[in-house]
Amino acid sequence: MLVAGCGGINTEAAGSTSGGSGDVFRFAYSVGPSRYDPHRASSSFDNVSLFPVYDRLVHLTPEAEPVPGLATGWEYVDGGRGLVFRLRPGVTFHDGTPFDAAAAKANLDRAIGLEGSTVAAELASVERVEVRGPMTIELVLSAPDSSLVRVLSDRAGMMISPAAFDDPQLDQHPVGAGPFSVVRYSPNDRVVLRAHPGYWDPAAVRVDSLVIVFQSDPTTRMNALRAGEIDAALIGGNQVVEARQYELGVVGDTTLAFYHMQLNRTRSEFGDPRVRRALNLAIDQDALIEGVLFGNGETAVQPFPPGYLAHDPELPDPYPYDPRRARQLLAEAGLPNGFEFEAIVPNTDPGLAIAIQEQFADVGVRMRIREAAPAETADLFYGREEGDALVAPWGGRADPLQTLGLLYGSTGFSNPGGHTLPEVTELIRQARTTIDRAARAELLHRVNGIVVEQALDVPLTFAETTFGHARRVTDLRSWLSNKPEFRGVGVSGTGR
Repeated sequence: MLVAGCGGINTEAAGSTSGGSGDVFRFAYSVGPSRYDPHRASSSFDNVSLFPVYDRLVHLTPEAEPVPGLATGWEYVDGGRGLVFRLRPGVTFHDGTPFDAAAAKANLDRAIGLEGSTVAAELASVERVEVRGPMTIELVLSAPDSSLVRVLSDRAGMMISPAAFDDPQLDQHPVGAGPFSVVRYSPNDRVVLRAHPGYWDPAAVRVDSLVIVFQSDPTTRMNALRAGEIDAALIGGNQVVEARQYELGVVGDTTLAFYHMQLNRTRSEFGDPRVRRALNLAIDQDALIEGVLFGNGETAVQPFPPGYLAHDPELPDPYPYDPRRARQLLAEAGLPNGFEFEAIVPNTDPGLAIAIQEQFADVGVRMRIREAAPAETADLFYGREEGDALVAPWGGRADPLQTLGLLYGSTGFSNPGGHTLPEVTELIRQARTTIDRAARAELLHRVNGIVVEQALDVPLTFAETTFGHARRVTDLRSWLSNKPEFRGVGVSGTGR
């Protein structure tokens, strides 16, 4: 056991657990999992902790394209009303239970029917799951669903050992078929994992042990990284220069995550599109990127970054920074003296919120900041529907329809108040039932156009997701999904 206390993070890990080199990779992240049961976990950020334990039917490449995982291939049949998966033979769960078609069906049935399932809505088009052979299943659908393949690369596609379904300690002792199994889990502190012998993709496992430390404070994470207590950490854009000054490696890029001020459009003055447009016009995104993120970000107009399949490169920016026009729109909306509203903000990252608070003040809009712990903000804004707005990052989702449905659909959990537009609902439906990639992309672009034209959101920036790491760390990469996976990550020697 290694114990180090300098900088506020005590790191500990077992030595060699699988007869290998004894290499340990220690990673510090901002949050731990809400639950270790993937069918009841509630945050997209949970995946960082869930991925090592629970393998999925479908994997994503670093560029967020679906590739085989526990399923070696798939195809739509019956005009898109069936989705057949061919499963990988020879896989076992951490408790020795074999993975086969019966286990896959049991997992999908559980994901759909479990009381409190957070992924059931993503599988709403699945009428039933049928076993077509020892290693083949078919999802029989009520209508074609183009989102399902990517959905099954996320929590809905994570496989739990059926023998552990009824274990009341599943959240403490998860049993999956992933590259690592849990040795010890301390909520809000860390999880210690060891390599799973015989994992089907040996190139994915290059260390004997993995430790994920949960630390919300970015300064504490950086101090621990500088002191050598951890090997890699999520860092902020304003810490990149510091990391390089200390000769640490830096990996980062724009991802599907974006910072925005999300509005409850049924509260305050946000039902009026003129007010929403005024808020967009009042924000100087370039100043936010340079002043708060130290240049590590890109301006955001639509909810998907350039180069992604759902991004529309032809969509113009109708809201260039224009405080004069913002004041005019507020006056047209009957608010010549502005108005006041409350925004919930994570207390560990208030910089962007403070900056836009000052920019709003220039057009007479008074934003009251209500700080809350990061783990509480989603429950406050989405669950209890408190606050008029939320200034926070959207973590991104495996399929663009998940993002569009959650943020702008009438039943989206992440759309408090349920405000939407009939054309948004219809286009999302059409995109879901369109299997052809090009035709689907065109429908997604049309949704983006309405979201932007009606100012259903207030994008702030696509901030780069950045990791600092010791020089001995190898093959740590940026993932467009914004959910880092540790497949193939290694450590060389014992030096920094």
